[in-house]
Amino acid sequence: MANVYVALDTVKSLKGQGIGEGNLELNIKVQEGSNVVHWPDPYPEYSVVDQGGGVKSIGKRVATYSVASGTLSKKFTITVKEIDKGTLGGDDSGVGSLTFDLTPNMAPVTKSATINLKRPNMSELGQISVTMTAQQV
Repeated sequence: MANVYVALDTVKSLKGQGIGEGNLELNIKVQEGSNVVHWPDPYPEYSVVDQGGGVKSIGKRVATYSVASGTLSKKFTITVKEIDKGTLGGDDSGVGSLTFDLTPNMAPVTKSATINLKRPNMSELGQISVTMTAQQV
């Protein structure tokens, strides 16, 4: 039997929201079943990511799984909010997902999800990439 963990690794700005918005104030929640991790902390906390291609290291474990044999498939839902304050309107949000196939003898696997950010009933305003990794403990 092997223990395999899945972690939220990084977030990267792919497309900013324009000069009037400035940097991205991001809050990320990753969930698989009852396993939940927030970065930097539960909403409405946020961390600033430079809209010009900035990358932030996160390094938070979402969960650890025991894998005896075969493949254990786990889907992680990634919910992102870009916090807007003042006269800029409401928060922008986006959702993505990543699925990992966990095995007892697996090598580390890194995957990225591209997530578009937008306000309800408006066009997309920004885009980020969230990277996660699965590997043996």
